[in-house]
Amino acid sequence: MRSHRTGTHLLNTLKALHRRNFGDQVQAPRKDGRHIHTVRKPTPPTAVPLYEIIRNLPNLFPLPTSQSWEDYKAFKSDREAFQVGLLSTLPFFERAREGKIGKIIRTPVDDEGNYINEFCIRPASMEENHGAATNHLIFIHGYGAGLGFFIKNFEHLPLLDDQWVIHAIDLPGYGYSTRCQFPFDVNTHSVREVEAWFHERLETWLSKRGLLQAPHRNMVMAHSMGAYLTAHYAQSRQNHFKKLIMCSPAGISPSKSMKKQPPWWFIKLWDRNVSPFSLVRNSGPLGSKLTSGWSFRRFRHLLNEGEIGMRQFEALHKYSYAIFNMPGSGEYLLSFVLKCGGDPRIPLLGSMFSPEKEHGFKAQCEWLWLYGDHDWMDKEGGQRASSYITDRIGGKSRVEIVPNSGHHLYFDNYSYFNKILLREMQSMMQT
Repeated sequence: MRSHRTGTHLLNTLKALHRRNFGDQVQAPRKDGRHIHTVRKPTPPTAVPLYEIIRNLPNLFPLPTSQSWEDYKAFKSDREAFQVGLLSTLPFFERAREGKIGKIIRTPVDDEGNYINEFCIRPASMEENHGAATNHLIFIHGYGAGLGFFIKNFEHLPLLDDQWVIHAIDLPGYGYSTRCQFPFDVNTHSVREVEAWFHERLETWLSKRGLLQAPHRNMVMAHSMGAYLTAHYAQSRQNHFKKLIMCSPAGISPSKSMKKQPPWWFIKLWDRNVSPFSLVRNSGPLGSKLTSGWSFRRFRHLLNEGEIGMRQFEALHKYSYAIFNMPGSGEYLLSFVLKCGGDPRIPLLGSMFSPEKEHGFKAQCEWLWLYGDHDWMDKEGGQRASSYITDRIGGKSRVEIVPNSGHHLYFDNYSYFNKILLREMQSMMQT
């Protein structure tokens, strides 16, 4: 009872803060009576002036300090519970419901026993060792994220007459995958060495999970930094999946949204892997409160989706706090791939999608590029890459815009996004 009362009090507090800080701007009524949330246009990462932080401090971190302490103690006691708590909002987690079942699977990917954490949704009638005749949809998250951010996609995507299995993974060193020591230094190693480290472990996971038995049945949806990594994976391992959905990919081309150069000290911190996650890890009992400065704004429209939305809002906040608070590892890829502010050190347009590299383009998959209409990633870069594939290589590629969404389009407008995934799943079954 105490836990239930605490959760109810927390949700009521957050909803009150939500109304105070954002009023009614989050919801925009539609003609069909449903509601969609208004998305503020996001901007590339940069430093916030100190005076702005001080001025907005009361509203920046809305979680009550007392609840932050509770989250800190819970994390110390059982960090696994934060992932389980989020996935438990799905009716089919660990038990057959709605004709499917979802389970956490951990697959070793190296000789040290480091593993990739996966959430797998399969038809309830199917054995765990699925056959080669099954189609597979693989979710790969972006920088600093984890598989739990795809919760609304898991919740609503069908398995199409038991013909599909969904796999969502935490990249090596991310989420609930093993947080091993990151073996690279930005001053002595190249981005290609770092990419190879990720690719080898991803290939091992695909192989051990039986997904290379019939790779023409694999479709990958990769977001942001995950899309950047997966594009290079498709270049080096040409036939491991049939279709790649590049969801607001990072690293395509320099951003045109960059308003000003970040200060020198921010650049130094960036190159030394000092990130907001470092602040959470070093803030002890206040880590969950700091996390709420991001999570409350990112997930706030769930508060308007009834009881399940409120449960998922709270669970997503706690999940975010947990993965931000774990030891740094895979996130250190960032400074190898992107400059401070988000511009790529080696843009994909120059290294992969370029007439000068025409004979070096080896990827064999079909491509779909998705952007939010309020995305800060460069849509024109994606269009140029797509045109290169179709016009110069003769491959299949196209670009689509997801309305009323930003960089996290898979979450901002998950209903529209899921319809795109469903269409692509149905299309792949017909070929």
